[in-house]
Amino acid sequence: LSGPFAMTRMTRRFGLLVAVPLTAVHVNFLPTLRRSSSVARPVFGRKASAKSSGAPAAPTTGSRRSLSGRYKEKLKPLEKETAGRFVDTHCHLDKVIPRLSRQSHEDARRAKAKGLAPPRQMNASYKEWRDSLEGSENDLEACVNIGCQKADLEQAASFLKYDGIYGAFGIHPLHAHDWDDEVEKKLLAMMTMQKVVAWGECGLDYFDKKTRGQVKDPKLRGLQRKVFAKQMDLAVSLKKPLVVHTRFAEEDTLELMEKHLPTEHPVHVHCFTSSNTLAQALLERFSSLRLGFTGVVTFKNAPEVQEVVRNTPLERILLETDSPYMAPEPFRGRIAHPGHVSYVADKIASLKGVSRAEVLATCRKSTRLIYGI
Repeated sequence: LSGPFAMTRMTRRFGLLVAVPLTAVHVNFLPTLRRSSSVARPVFGRKASAKSSGAPAAPTTGSRRSLSGRYKEKLKPLEKETAGRFVDTHCHLDKVIPRLSRQSHEDARRAKAKGLAPPRQMNASYKEWRDSLEGSENDLEACVNIGCQKADLEQAASFLKYDGIYGAFGIHPLHAHDWDDEVEKKLLAMMTMQKVVAWGECGLDYFDKKTRGQVKDPKLRGLQRKVFAKQMDLAVSLKKPLVVHTRFAEEDTLELMEKHLPTEHPVHVHCFTSSNTLAQALLERFSSLRLGFTGVVTFKNAPEVQEVVRNTPLERILLETDSPYMAPEPFRGRIAHPGHVSYVADKIASLKGVSRAEVLATCRKSTRLIYGI
């Protein structure tokens, strides 16, 4: 501890020997308060920096009564701040868990080679990963797990047996070639499963990895458009919320959505990285549409996405990770997981100039409105 917290005197409070600073006090002997949500502990060997809670240092003298009385009002906002829970509204657990396992074993191998104590290793187990979450990451309440290609639908659906895991299933535009009568029949059957809350993800992806521009192949574009339109029609007929993926396809995405979706249909445009122009057009056209933001919003080279967040009403935002992809700072380059929603929420709070608690509460309400969770 340093600066205003440079107090090392120990004293007895509520029968416990504790350090006097309030940052220690509220963790050590006020059981009704959770650990500050701004503190995240490492998972499977990752490092996270802990931020000060900003609470003032407690006096080094005074009775138990005077301490509780003096700080009663100051602790109330802290209790409210740490009470928030969050839902990862878009993740791919069938890809997250095995990749985290491989990452943990690789971390252990590297540590051993350097003569360091190896970090915790994990097997490919959802429960083991979930039980490992600590700090603000442990405020994870639920996930919407996505299955979006023919080969992975069953594996993605297998996670529905866990508490707090919900599902959304469809065909991703990069797997539009998977679409046939058999897949359509399978997806229709999956929509009747308990805890399946949406259709998708589906949409358009014209990104060309070779040129870093748009795909020009009219045949590929035509197939994606056809499969996207079909899935929108099915989602509307079933009155299921729709999860939309759009990348480098703004004009076609807006055109098809305007043609196939009622203006009041619930829509989650996930991992939004498109322009502010498209964002505002979608928000104006579809009253029940929400934009989802991932760890990309924390990247230093994503000012356009950050600007979209600033221009989007908080009540029209959903929190997500799209894990295992695009882990937020300070974990960029690592495997993302649903606990990382915590850092997305922190960044959005900073960009919007509001508290973390307000972001969590508002986005939690939107999750309930779109997905019924």
